[in-house]
Amino acid sequence: MNDRSRMMLYALTAVACVVWIWQSVQESMTDGTMISTSNIIFLVCIGIAAVYCAANALILWWRQPGKNDEEDGQEPSETADDEDDESGTTTEVEDDAKNGETKSQIHR
Repeated sequence: MNDRSRMMLYALTAVACVVWIWQSVQESMTDGTMISTSNIIFLVCIGIAAVYCAANALILWWRQPGKNDEEDGQEPSETADDEDDESGTTTEVEDDAKNGETKSQIHR
């Protein structure tokens, strides 16, 4: 999942938590159970989840590169010429080891 999708998911979850808190407060006010211990613990937990999700959504939103940043920040893609030359040495050692030569014979 890319950062944009994660940001949208965090934002949607934060909105859902806020709506849930609002609905729960409205219901508990009509019932008269607004200051019950279980209701307060519930509201605090959902509030923490809402703040956490909103903060992560904002952080991911601020990290998104702008259109100008994408053009300027592109690094050249890696080519086969950039690889280390030692990869062929490893193959030679493995081939020599398959032929029954020991490491001391290979390094001489």
